[in-house]
Amino acid sequence: MSLFDLHGEVAVVIGGTGVLGGALADGLAEAGAQVAVLGRNAGRGEARVKSIQAKGGTAAFFNCDAISRGSLAEAHEQIEAKLGAPAILVNAAGGNAPQVTVTAERAFEQIQFADWQAN
Repeated sequence: MSLFDLHGEVAVVIGGTGVLGGALADGLAEAGAQVAVLGRNAGRGEARVKSIQAKGGTAAFFNCDAISRGSLAEAHEQIEAKLGAPAILVNAAGGNAPQVTVTAERAFEQIQFADWQAN
């Protein structure tokens, strides 16, 4: 018996085209999950899917912008249609934002939400 047997489960990895998200997608696939790889870079997404499939896993790429609720909703519908209802969600989306210099608390409050969203 495997400690992490995920056969029959659908896992969604937002940011699955990046280094961290890609590694998590690989691990979930190795544990038997069907993996939905989400990201904005189709080339990296398709490469990740091919890598998972080459090792015997099941995966599909879905083009998605993690800061767009509409894009996320559309991806969710596509995932359910192709793989089934997700049971696992990993949010590994992120990016490198320019350094922010905050000099006033009010300025920090104004930029915090936008800066902490995935890009």
